[in-house]
Amino acid sequence: MSRAPARPHRPARTTRLGGITVMTRETRERTEKTAAAGGLAGWWARTLLGSDDHRRHTATRRVADSQRDGFDRTTATLTDRGYGGLGGGRAAVVPATPEWRSTTTQVAGLWPFAVGASAPVVGVPVGAHYVTGGPVHFDPMSWFLKGFLTAPIAFVLALNGYGKSSLIRRIATGAVAAGETVLCLGDTKPDYRDLVEVLGGQIVDVGYGHGTINPLAVGALGTILDKLPDPGMRRQVAARIEAGQVTIVAGLIELVRGSRVEDFEETLIAAGLRELYTHRGFTAQHPPLLSDLLTVIAEGSEELMRFAEEDNEHAYRAGTKTLRRSLRALCEGPFGEVFNGHTTTPLNLSTPAVCVDVSWIPEGDVKLLAAVLMVCWSDGFGAIAAAHTLADAGLGPKRTFEVVMDEIWRVLGAGEHMIDRVDALTRLNRRLGTGLIMCSHTIKDLASFDSQASQHKALGFVERARAKIIGPVPPEEVQRLRSVMSFSETEKMLLTSWAAPRPPSDDLLDDQQPERRAPPGTGCFLLKTGEADQPGIPFRMVYTPSERAAGVHNTNKRFDDIDSAATTFERNTRPHD
Repeated sequence: MSRAPARPHRPARTTRLGGITVMTRETRERTEKTAAAGGLAGWWARTLLGSDDHRRHTATRRVADSQRDGFDRTTATLTDRGYGGLGGGRAAVVPATPEWRSTTTQVAGLWPFAVGASAPVVGVPVGAHYVTGGPVHFDPMSWFLKGFLTAPIAFVLALNGYGKSSLIRRIATGAVAAGETVLCLGDTKPDYRDLVEVLGGQIVDVGYGHGTINPLAVGALGTILDKLPDPGMRRQVAARIEAGQVTIVAGLIELVRGSRVEDFEETLIAAGLRELYTHRGFTAQHPPLLSDLLTVIAEGSEELMRFAEEDNEHAYRAGTKTLRRSLRALCEGPFGEVFNGHTTTPLNLSTPAVCVDVSWIPEGDVKLLAAVLMVCWSDGFGAIAAAHTLADAGLGPKRTFEVVMDEIWRVLGAGEHMIDRVDALTRLNRRLGTGLIMCSHTIKDLASFDSQASQHKALGFVERARAKIIGPVPPEEVQRLRSVMSFSETEKMLLTSWAAPRPPSDDLLDDQQPERRAPPGTGCFLLKTGEADQPGIPFRMVYTPSERAAGVHNTNKRFDDIDSAATTFERNTRPHD
C-alpha cells in the first residue's frame, strides 16, 4: 500500500507578541507589497496592515506594562473577573449592580452626585472644587453682571477660626485687581488693615486717642455740592445730606437711650440742623458738632418751639429734656471722645481700598462699638453716593464698589431698634452700584430678638443675600439655616465634618513640628445661590505663595512664637541643682 506524499512545510503567517496575535515579518513584507499594487487586493492588504498596526501598538504597551509592574499578562489567564494567578487581581465575587427604571424627575433624586460640580470661571479665583478639584471663581459683582445673581450681595457665615475673613480678603483683592474700590467700613480686630496697606489703600483710625468721626460732617456729598451745575441736582443732594444727618443722629440717640426716638424729636433735630446752617454760620467745609446741635436745641427759638408744638419756653424746656439728656450723653464721656469732634481723616475714594480701623475701641463697650460701625457705614455709603453723583453729572468716571460689613452681629446686638437702621443701609447697594459682603458667626445672631417682626426683618439680611457662603458649622446651625435655604444630606455632612476639630494625639506634641496646625476644615466653604433645591458648590481655599509671604491672612499674630517664648521662659525659671 503506497503512502501519500507529505505536504511541503509552510512558514507561519502569524506570531504572538505580548499575548496578542500579529503578523510575522515575512507576512507583513508580502502584505505591504500587495498594498502598493493597488486594486481590490491592495485595498484589502491595506486594511489588514491597519489592523496589524493597532494590535502591535496594544501588544507593545502591554509588554511595557508587564516590565513596569512585574506582572506577565502574556502567560496569565484572562477571565471575565480579571486576570487569574498571583498579582492578577481576579475578583472572586462580583456584586450585581442595582438597576432602576423610572422617569427623569424621579431618577434625579438617585443621582449620586449630591453636591454641585458646576463652577463657572467668572470672578475672583477663590479655591479648588472640593470634589472635582477644578477651579472655583466667585465675587458678588462679577456674578451679578453676568446674570448669575439678581443682586450683588453675599453673606458669609461660619464658626470663628475657619477662614471667613481670609475668604473675604481674597475676594477684596480680586475686586481691586478688577478696578473696583473696596471699603472695609469698621474693621474691629483688625482683619483687613494689613491687606489694605499692601494694596496701597487708605487707613482711617477711629477710637480713643486715635481719631474722631463727626456724625454731622456732610462727608463727600457735601464737598461736591458746589461742583454740581444743575440746581435740581444740588437740591436733591442737599436734601439727602440733611436726611442722612437726621438719621445718623437719631440712630446714635437710640443706641445711648436704648429706646426709639420720638417723631417730634426727629423733627427738632432736623430743625436744629437747619438753624445751624442758616443762622449760625456753619457750612459744608466747616460743619457743626454734636455739642453745637445740643446748644441750639437747648437755647430754643420761636421756630423750634413751633416745631415742638409748645406754647412757652418753660413747656419747651420740659418737653425737650429727654432729647437734651441723650444729646448730652453723646457729647460727654466715651461717645464724646469719638463723636464730638471734627473728622480726623475723611474718606478718600481715589485710593484702591479704604479700611476704617476701629479696633482701638474696647470690645466690652458694645454700644460705642455699634455706634461707630453705624456711623462708618453711613459715611461710606455717602461717599459712594457722592462718586455716583459726580458720574451722573459728567464730572467723574462710572465706578463700582465692594463694601465689607464684617461683624454685623455687633450692631444688631445693641438692640432691636438697630435693625431698621442697618436694614435701610443694606437696601441701597444696587442703586449705588455696590457689591455688599456681610459676615457673621451664626444665624442665631439674626434671630435673637424678642419680637417676631424683628426676627423676620433681621433674617431678611440673609434672604436678600443672593449668594450664601457657608463654612464649617455645627449640625444645629444647618437646621436653622434650612429656614432660609435648602441643604441636601451630603451638604449637611460636609459642613458638619469640616467643623470637627483635629483629634488630640501625641503627634501634635512632636518637637520637630512646633508650628500650630490649622483645623482640617479651614478654608472649606459651600457656595449656595438662590432658594431652589439645586446643589451648592463646595470648594477649599488655599493661600498662594504671595499671600503667605505678605502675611495678610495671619490673624493670630499674638500667638506667633508663643511656643518658643514659653520654652525659653520655662528654661530660664527652672530651678538649678
